[in-house]
Amino acid sequence: MNMRRSAPRARRAKARVVVVLVWLGSLLVGPVVQAQPAAAPEPAEKPAREDFQKDVTTFNTSLGGSLNTGNTEALLVNVGTVFALVRGHHGLGLAMDFAYGRANLPSDDIDDVVDTARNLRSRARYDLYLTPMDALFLAGVYRWDTFAGLDARLSGQVGYLRNIVREDKHRLWGEIGYDLTYDNFDPDPLRDPNSMVRLQGYQYTHSGRLFLGYDNQLNSAVTFLSGVEGLLNVERPKDFRFNVDLALRSAIIGRLQLELKLSMQLDTEPVPGKNKLDAQTKANLIYTLI
Repeated sequence: MNMRRSAPRARRAKARVVVVLVWLGSLLVGPVVQAQPAAAPEPAEKPAREDFQKDVTTFNTSLGGSLNTGNTEALLVNVGTVFALVRGHHGLGLAMDFAYGRANLPSDDIDDVVDTARNLRSRARYDLYLTPMDALFLAGVYRWDTFAGLDARLSGQVGYLRNIVREDKHRLWGEIGYDLTYDNFDPDPLRDPNSMVRLQGYQYTHSGRLFLGYDNQLNSAVTFLSGVEGLLNVERPKDFRFNVDLALRSAIIGRLQLELKLSMQLDTEPVPGKNKLDAQTKANLIYTLI
């Protein structure tokens, strides 16, 4: 009889021991389990990679002019070309614009055609894009305009570009930097028209540079382009140059466009004997090759 009662008691004792062991194990193992870092979530599928900058390759050429005969004999021809290449962090731009004019001037009492316009402007530029909105740039500019007293004007520019607004239809950006300009005057030797004293035939100018540009595709056929550049002589603050380019382009058919362009160059200290302001109004046909 005592043996029958002791068997259930032994089983109950064993069960209590098992419960106690399980409870102790949970105390020891629980903190370890809680201390383990949570499993990292499955990596989400990566979005398709977008290029740092959209690849750009453009090359166009322009031609324009006017012809007058009869009482007024005058011929004016404009030619130009623009090339732009952008790949990733790098951009390259080349531009050239040439104007040549001849006319028979009634005021000179000579029945002969003489040159009335002769100028060349060109630019080469490299951009290093730090982000889609920021870039560093290096540029070289050349101008030949003997009627403005310049046999050669060479400028080297370096600076920083910031896109303020950059969208598909329009873009607003600014630039700040430094400009070093070398002028070789025409004629050489150059003489002061007031004192007739012989002047140095060249000069160097160190300038701070500011530029603001705005392009707007008004609709599918019409585009507005503009740029304003200011160059302040850091050695003589009263001497500054101000360059403005405004253009309106309208699509005609296919790759052919009509451009109306106004360019102005203001120099508060021009070559002695020359005007402070030069302005050109042009009508060009532009054909996009690439």
